[in-house]
Amino acid sequence: MEHKYFVTFEQEIMSFPCYETELFYSFISKDQISILRIDRNFIDKSIEKEGTLLFPLNPSWSNEIDALKEILIEIFSYSGNCYGYPYFTKSLLITENEFNEILKEGINNIKKSKDETKENGQAHPLIIYCSEQNLYPEPEDLSPDSWKANCPSGRQHHIMISTSSHSWGCGYCCKKGGLEELKEWINTSKSS
Repeated sequence: MEHKYFVTFEQEIMSFPCYETELFYSFISKDQISILRIDRNFIDKSIEKEGTLLFPLNPSWSNEIDALKEILIEIFSYSGNCYGYPYFTKSLLITENEFNEILKEGINNIKKSKDETKENGQAHPLIIYCSEQNLYPEPEDLSPDSWKANCPSGRQHHIMISTSSHSWGCGYCCKKGGLEELKEWINTSKSS
């Protein structure tokens, strides 16, 4: 299956270009499109990561370019899909203005998702407790139930919280549990 070129964009962190991303596409059936994504180190152009994403085709998409634009919106609708802030480099199928509008729509989707998560989860006991303890819980855009909060250890990382499973976890500190385990950890930390 041969992929055709779609778009190249660079990703900047603190105004420093770090990665260059190229997207290629192939219609693998009448119902599915394959996107080949190649992320390269900006300095030495070595391939950092290469992968294929599969997307279902929506019957409302009227042509190939509309489908690719919608898929790019989907990619930009999750903050974890980019290492830094994306900037248009080149494309034969979309303009820089179209790319910027697509990016803007993706960023708006992230904001909307976080706002909905915040509204739906702020009354959850784990979120309330983290707020009371000044752990500053914030929604993630991974799912409507995903949150993060400052780690009770006081170190510079986060605990991850799921309001659907009523649980939290810290991969760095190797701790996890529910509300009672979090209270116990915080009380133990305060008494040390």
